[in-house]
Amino acid sequence: MLKSGFVIAGVLMATFAGNAHASIIPIGSAFTLNATNAPDTYTASTTFGAGPVSVDGGAAQLSMSQIPTGPNGEWDVWTLTTTGGGPIAGNIDAYWDITMTYQLSAAVNFDAVVDQWLGDGTPITPTGNIGGICCATSSTPIGGGGFYNSGFSAPLSAGTESGWDQVFVSPYDFVTSGGIPTTANGFTWALHFTLQTPVTTPEPGSLALLTIPLIGVATLRRKRRVN
Repeated sequence: MLKSGFVIAGVLMATFAGNAHASIIPIGSAFTLNATNAPDTYTASTTFGAGPVSVDGGAAQLSMSQIPTGPNGEWDVWTLTTTGGGPIAGNIDAYWDITMTYQLSAAVNFDAVVDQWLGDGTPITPTGNIGGICCATSSTPIGGGGFYNSGFSAPLSAGTESGWDQVFVSPYDFVTSGGIPTTANGFTWALHFTLQTPVTTPEPGSLALLTIPLIGVATLRRKRRVN
């Protein structure tokens, strides 16, 4: 029996600069995408950050990126697009699903999600909710219109997250209730993670105090050599 409606992972789960943390989903770590009717049904195994990666026998392309949000958080972003411009769902009357398996380098809180349909690479701004689950917004943290959900905090342990059911729609043409045309030929989804143990950096004053004794030691050593 097919599930009906639309579900986002946020509901289901009720180059960094400076002193930023290492990637929460490590670049180069194992990543698996399972797609149903997007535009076909297939499994693609690759590494996170690789890409663009050809999937579905060349019918689609997968891209991955990260957007840091300070030293303790990041958006991890995936975009799946068809290569020939055809719709992202091969059969609009059938079940549509994206599931993935990825790695986490540390314990985190999953606290926001964006789902965004694309038309020729441009985000399609929703005109309403899909199934009343997620709010339509004119702007999302990753740019452009989409379905953005936040305000929750789901703890996740370090290690492998298996079978993460990011989104399903049954049947796919249900997305039209949110203003998404069935001709949409791309889909972006993004997860935001925040480290459970925040990264702390010494205050400038503390750094100065730490360097003073080191300077004193160096001075003493020089004096001893002279004597």
